[in-house]
Amino acid sequence: MPVSVVAPVHASHHALCASLCLLLLAMHSGCSDARVRPTFPVAAAQQPVIAEQALLGLSDSGDALAAELLFAEGNAHLSLLVLDAAGGPSRTLSVAPDEIARAVAAQIEAQGSRLAPLLGTLVVSLWPAPVAAARDSYPSLPPNPPASEGLRWTLRGVGALPLNLRLSSTASGPASLLLLLSGSPDGVSDGDEAQLAELPLSGAQVEPQLWMQSGIAWLLAGSVRAGRGPLHRMVGLRRASLTRGEAVLHNQHGLADYGAGELTSAKREFERALEADPRFVDALYNAASVAALESRADDAVALLRRAAEEDRRRVQVLGRNDTDLRGLRQRPDVREILGLARLPPGE
Repeated sequence: MPVSVVAPVHASHHALCASLCLLLLAMHSGCSDARVRPTFPVAAAQQPVIAEQALLGLSDSGDALAAELLFAEGNAHLSLLVLDAAGGPSRTLSVAPDEIARAVAAQIEAQGSRLAPLLGTLVVSLWPAPVAAARDSYPSLPPNPPASEGLRWTLRGVGALPLNLRLSSTASGPASLLLLLSGSPDGVSDGDEAQLAELPLSGAQVEPQLWMQSGIAWLLAGSVRAGRGPLHRMVGLRRASLTRGEAVLHNQHGLADYGAGELTSAKREFERALEADPRFVDALYNAASVAALESRADDAVALLRRAAEEDRRRVQVLGRNDTDLRGLRQRPDVREILGLARLPPGE
């Protein structure tokens, strides 16, 4: 039977230094087990920690030119990066001299309680040469302004479907900022949404900014914990695929139609999902299931092959006992796709 995606592709791209996140986690939790040797000086918990990124430019394909500052235990590291729009590995273009990194860190520490992104302006001012050298490929673009009613952005999908992006905070559990996508003709979310990105918050929220380019959204957001204790400032970038989000929405609509027995409508929605994102495994598999139920065996096998090219293991787990594919599993080529040496018991 058709399946839904558990978590739409999104979120974290070049997350703020994993080691620094572990450092902060240790600071919050304390040394709960005396047998575990601490991995950082105890005094570090009383020192400022800054992990901030900035988006400095975007290529035509949506790759981001970004700066990243990591400051902990008195050590500062500043680098210029390229973040891949497709979610691939980031590339380091340049690493700032120690004196420049410290100067930028000192400026942010002095202004650290401000609930606005700070790093971008400081990097352009104090470390201009590498940024200028990258400007031809990554021109500076202003953030996309939200709609007048708040933190919402409207856009058009692949099929001119009106889409609505909005930011929301988690209602329960650990505090996080969520980037949500819905299809709504009037720009008002109707509850049918796909989560594209999530960024944890551990203090007062920094004013978020959003850029959209070539089907990719870059969200810059974070939080600041200041006041009585040491400054903890975490501001990071998250990448979100708008085309994958649109595909997830159509896939969800197709699942609802499938559940209601409306195979023609389900087929249309899965096709729309693949129009938005031809590599979306869940939509490929679901379209294959509908094709099998409609006795379009060749179409079903072609779709299964495409799905297996993207994620063979997932297709094999889903398809081995799926009753929708029962007839197709008689075919040797389908058993090869599903990794079956023989038919399941009962078939």
